[in-house]
Amino acid sequence: MPPPDLARYRPLLRLHVRQLQLGRLYHARFDSSDVVQEALLRAIRGLDGLQAADEAAVVAWLQEVVGNVFIDFVRRQDAKKRDPRREQAIGEAVTDGDTPLAAYLTASRPGPCTLAVQCEELLRLAAAVDQLPDAERDAVIAHYILELPLVEVAARLGRTEKGAAGLVFRGKQRLRKLLADSEGDS
Repeated sequence: MPPPDLARYRPLLRLHVRQLQLGRLYHARFDSSDVVQEALLRAIRGLDGLQAADEAAVVAWLQEVVGNVFIDFVRRQDAKKRDPRREQAIGEAVTDGDTPLAAYLTASRPGPCTLAVQCEELLRLAAAVDQLPDAERDAVIAHYILELPLVEVAARLGRTEKGAAGLVFRGKQRLRKLLADSEGDS
């Protein structure tokens, strides 16, 4: 198998990092792009050891690398104020297989053709989410990907429930347009 084009997965990995960062204090300290860039550097260095048989395995491996980089970034931020309970919670958040995105990526697939189509759709969706304005993107991720109720989305974003609902609505509308435009470009 030829080495994968890792840059292709950048929007998907940013989406994964944003799920980890959402509602945390680290959002202001480092950006999802910082984590993804470092993860891609580490992934390129480790390409020789990659034993992936298919694209789903490559994505799972990249997400593991991103999770490790995210933990390293958090540890660097909290180096002076280490709290083992906090580290454990962050580690669990990174390896938690109960998130909708993780479930999608690890679910059994019917066949290679279906897997390829699903992966392309996921990459297209991640690229579209990546283009949303920050507030709308965070609201869409929290509500539709993390499946949080609006009350919790509002609390995480520091908005009123009505304000969060507006962000979710506008984000969903803009996302539909971006997806329709990208489908027309194909």
